[in-house]
Amino acid sequence: MQWSFLAAAALAALWMLVHAFAGGRECARPLAQDRQLPDAARETMLLCWHMVTGFLGLMALFLFLGARGTAGMALAGTAMAAAAALVGLLLPPLRRAGYRLLPQGWLFVPVAGLGAWGLWGG
Repeated sequence: MQWSFLAAAALAALWMLVHAFAGGRECARPLAQDRQLPDAARETMLLCWHMVTGFLGLMALFLFLGARGTAGMALAGTAMAAAAALVGLLLPPLRRAGYRLLPQGWLFVPVAGLGAWGLWGG
């Protein structure tokens, strides 16, 4: 059992649960009830929110499978975490929103780091 991948999988699963429950309450529910937005914009954003939930679940699953010895899955989960970290760290300054409003990218830095450590023989 590769412990760095297992730790990354557990952390990714935690972020998926936070996204699904706290994010659902704080972001998805108010968005679904917002009738000021055009239907296409509101429904597209909700679809994307649900896709992110699936993305996070797959990240956790791939890292777990990596912990059990499937190297390709570990690589995929690590790449997903790195992509989430990269987008999450680049977007707030580009949007002039700041990390106080959008801290999510920082959550994936340790997931990607643990995955990279496992890939490099940690």
